[in-house]
Amino acid sequence: MDLANCDREPIHIPGAIQPHGILLVVEPTTEAILQMAGDLDGLVGRGQLARGRSVGDMLGISIDALARSAGVDVRSEPVYLGSVKLPGSGSEFDVIAHRSDGVVLLELEPAPTSRPSAAHLLASIRAIATSLEAAPDLLRTCQTAARGFRRITGFERVMVYRFLEDGSGTVFAEDKAAGTPSLLNHHYPASDIPRQARELYVRSPIRAIPDADYAPAPLTPEICPATGRPLDMSDCSLRSVSPIHLQYLKNFGVTASMSVSIVRGGDLWGLVSCHHTTPKAASYEIREACKHLGQILSQQIAAREDAEAHAQGRRMAERRDEVLLLLTRANRSAEDVLAEHAAELRDIVPCDGVAVCRRGRIVAGVGCRPSNAEIERLAEWLPRGGSPDPYATNHLSEQYAPAADYRARASGLLATVISHEEQVLLLWFRAEQVEVINWAGNPHKPVEPGVIPGVLTPRASFELWRETVHGRSHPWTPEEIDTTRRFRDAVFRLRQQQRLEDLNRRLRETLSDKDHLITQKDLLMREVHHRVQNSLQLVNSMLGLQEREMADPLLAAGFAEARRRIFAVSAVHRRLWRSDQIQSIGFDTYMRELHDGLVQEWGSGWREHIKIWTTPVLVPTEKAVILALVVTELLTNAVKHAYEGAVGPIDITVGGTPNGGIKIAVADQGKGMKREERPGGFGSRLTRLLTGQIGGKINFEDNRPGTRVVLSVPLSALCNDYPASGVDNQDG
Repeated sequence: MDLANCDREPIHIPGAIQPHGILLVVEPTTEAILQMAGDLDGLVGRGQLARGRSVGDMLGISIDALARSAGVDVRSEPVYLGSVKLPGSGSEFDVIAHRSDGVVLLELEPAPTSRPSAAHLLASIRAIATSLEAAPDLLRTCQTAARGFRRITGFERVMVYRFLEDGSGTVFAEDKAAGTPSLLNHHYPASDIPRQARELYVRSPIRAIPDADYAPAPLTPEICPATGRPLDMSDCSLRSVSPIHLQYLKNFGVTASMSVSIVRGGDLWGLVSCHHTTPKAASYEIREACKHLGQILSQQIAAREDAEAHAQGRRMAERRDEVLLLLTRANRSAEDVLAEHAAELRDIVPCDGVAVCRRGRIVAGVGCRPSNAEIERLAEWLPRGGSPDPYATNHLSEQYAPAADYRARASGLLATVISHEEQVLLLWFRAEQVEVINWAGNPHKPVEPGVIPGVLTPRASFELWRETVHGRSHPWTPEEIDTTRRFRDAVFRLRQQQRLEDLNRRLRETLSDKDHLITQKDLLMREVHHRVQNSLQLVNSMLGLQEREMADPLLAAGFAEARRRIFAVSAVHRRLWRSDQIQSIGFDTYMRELHDGLVQEWGSGWREHIKIWTTPVLVPTEKAVILALVVTELLTNAVKHAYEGAVGPIDITVGGTPNGGIKIAVADQGKGMKREERPGGFGSRLTRLLTGQIGGKINFEDNRPGTRVVLSVPLSALCNDYPASGVDNQDG
C-alpha cells in the first residue's frame, strides 16, 4: 500500500485478523461455519475439523446456548458470551460475538491466566471517576485520566491526544514510566491518523494491538459465501491493522498499543493512546473497563468545555448588553453611536484592535490594527470574497494576501455587517502570535522512500522537530463568533425598532396635523349646517307670513306648497348631518322625522292619523333629497284631494324591492279621485318630473276606499350594505 493513497485504504475490510485469536463467520440459523481465520491448528488443534462444520462441533456448545447462559442477545454491538474450554485441547478462550451483514462474527481470544476481580475493577473505575469529577479544569482532568488509564492497563506510556481544528493533534496530557521519553506537547500531522481511521474510532471506541510485529492471518475463503462480498470487520477486536500503521508503530519504537476514543457530540475529540515497547495484551475485562472510563472522560471533557464556554459567553454577553444599552439610550443612529464608542467594542470580544467602517470608509478605530487605508481595502474585499457573516480567521494573510504586510498587527480577523443599507462593517483584530510547535518528526515529510522502489513508508524519525509558525493569531472560539452574531442580530433589531419608532413619530405628527384639519373642517361644517338651517327656517317663516297675508286662496296654497318643499329639503339636510354615513342615509329613519315635522306643520290632530310602516333601506344621498320632495308632494296631494284639507288616515309604507330598489306607498281612505283628475292634479307636472330624474315610476291603485299611490325607484348597490332587520316598524 502506497502511503500517498492511505486515505482511501479500505481498513474496514482487511480480509485478515491479528493472529493471537480466532475468527469464525457463522450462518445464524444453522450455526454452520462459513469463514474462518487464525491458527486453529496451533491454538485449538481443530483446524481441519472446523471447516464446513458447526460451532457446536468446534466449541462443544452452540452460540445460542452460550448467549442464554450469559443472559444476552447477539446483536450488532459486540457482547461477551463467557469463556469456554475447547474439547480435546483444554485451552480456554474468551468468546465475543456480534451480528453484521446477516452473519454472526464469533471472536475467540486466549483467556488470561489470571483475571482481575469485578470488585477490584469497579473500585478502580469508581476511584478514577471520582478524581476526574474533582479535577478543577480541563488540563488536570486529562492528566488525571492519563494516570488512571495507566494504573489500570499497565502500559509504559499513556497520552491524552487532542485533535486540533486543522486535523493535526497534540499530546495534551501524559503519564509515563520512569525512563520513558516524554511526548508531552508534541504535535502530529493530520496524515498520521487518516480520515477513515477517525471514522472507525467513532464507531468502535477501542482498538488494541498486542504485538505490532505480526503476520496477518487471512480469512478463508476470502469472500463471504452468505453475502458475496468481503467481510465488514469494523467492529471486530481482532481486525488486522493497516500495514502502514504497523510500520508507523515500528518506526516509533512501539510494539504494543491500545487506543480509546474520546467522542464529544458525535465527533472525535481525541484519543487515550497507550504505548508499550514489548508485546502486551489487554484482556476483555480491561478493555471494557477502559471503554467505560473513556465514556466517563468524554462526559467530563464535555462538561468542562461547556462550563468554560458558558462562563465566557456570560462575560461577553454582559459586555454586549452594556454596548446595546448605549445604543438604546442614544437618540442617534446605531452606526454613529458605535463609531463614538468604538473602544467599548473591544470589551464585547477579546481582541487587540477594532474598526468601524461605513460605505467602505473607516469612521472609527482603536487599538492595534492596520492603517486606515489598509482597513478600507480589506473592507472592500470582504463582501467580494463571498465571506460568511460573521467572518472569522486566525490566519488572514493565507486568505487575503495583502494582509501579509501587517500580519504582526492583524493576523486574526472577526468581522460582521450590522447594516446592509448603510454598509456598516465592524472589524475586530488580533495580533500575530508567533508559535514554536514541537513536532514529532518533520510534519512536511510524513513519508519516506521505502525498501521497495516507488513505495513510500511512514517517516522513520520522530525526533523533535521545531517549527516557528508566523501569520497566525489566537483562534476565535465558537462562543466569540456566536457573541458577534448575537450582537449583529441585536443591532439589526434595534435599527428596525428605531426606524419603526421614527415612522410612528412621523405618523403621529401627520395624524395630529390631519386631526387639527378635521377639527377645523368640523367647525366649518357645523357653521355651514347652522347657517343652512337658519336660512331655510328664515325662508319658511317668510313664506308662512306671506301665506297668512294672502287674501287669494290660490296664492296662499302656492306659498304653503313652497313651505312644504323647503321643509322636506331641511329634513334631508338634518338627516345627512346626523348620520354616520356620508354617501347615503337611512330613508326609514328619515320618514319618521318627516312624520314628526308634518304633524308639527299640519297640527297635532294628524299625529294619530299618519302611520308609517318601514323596513331599513339605505338610499344614496343624491336620490334622498328628490325622494323626500316626491313623498312630500304625495302626502300633500293626499291631504288636498282625499280629505279636502280635513284630518284623515294616511298610511305610508317604505321597503326594499327584490332587485335592490325602494318602494314607497301612500294610501288614504278618502273620497278617491276620478281618472280625469289624475294628469292635471294628483299626477302634477313637478311630481312626474322629479320621479323621472331618479328613474322611478308611479302607479295609482284603488284603495277601496281612497287611493293608493305606489312609487318605485331603483337604487345603487349601496343599499345592499344596509343591515335589514326583516321586521316592520310602526310609528304613529
